[in-house]
Amino acid sequence: MRAASLCVASGKGGVGKSFLSASIAAYCASRGRTLLIDADLGMGNAHILQGVKPQASLVDFIEREHTIGDIRTPCGEGLDLLAGGSGIPHMAVLQREDRARLSDQLAELEVSYKFLLLDSAAGISSQTMSFAAAADRLLLVLTPDVTSMTDAYGFLKVHNQVRPAGEALFVINRAKDEEQAHKTADKFREVSERFLGVQPRWLGFLPEDPAVGASVNRGTPLLLDDPSAPAGRALTGIAGQLFSELECLSPRGLGRSLQSVGGGQPLSPSVVRET
Repeated sequence: MRAASLCVASGKGGVGKSFLSASIAAYCASRGRTLLIDADLGMGNAHILQGVKPQASLVDFIEREHTIGDIRTPCGEGLDLLAGGSGIPHMAVLQREDRARLSDQLAELEVSYKFLLLDSAAGISSQTMSFAAAADRLLLVLTPDVTSMTDAYGFLKVHNQVRPAGEALFVINRAKDEEQAHKTADKFREVSERFLGVQPRWLGFLPEDPAVGASVNRGTPLLLDDPSAPAGRALTGIAGQLFSELECLSPRGLGRSLQSVGGGQPLSPSVVRET
């Protein structure tokens, strides 16, 4: 059996993607061995939200200093992290040989886990879209801001070209109230269906909550730090839906899928472009 995989993505940065990834990973880890992959290669910060200091990262793997299994950082019972490294510009665009090697070793490693979570880089780079297309499910994170919705639509447009049959899920973060969340979700689904012919599935929203910033500053996922906070309760519901979704899948295998959607070479510039 291969692990069921989820890619958490966003069209733009600063919408809370890594924050959600941290808590979803913690939720899944309590129900099965989980690997969190910081797929924002070269600018990763997933380790900060887990409160750990990795001794090695995917940078060391790419530079041939370690195998991918050697660079895992334990983050608690049932949860390991593959750190992405920080401030390493050449990691943002891996060479063909390195991408193929990463795909091969992920294919070997994933059989040891029940769940794989990818905390991807924001935007629509070739590398990011390859990860998103290879995962079993895509979770888009957006806020009620117009720029966030526009960029999320752009991400979905490219993803739909790379993997037309892939189902996309989405959540609204930092909504001021339920009414604003529903209006944002309805608009995003309407535009996506009208112009792309797809309707992403809405899983819910997280309200503005000071407990979020406090948990980030403490380096602890919100679901472990303050699960009774308003955002914590909402996140528990969303994580539960995602867990049920992943449990029902017949996993394709992230490593093997990555090989077929760009693990060995960049996606065509005609596919990954500004939208």
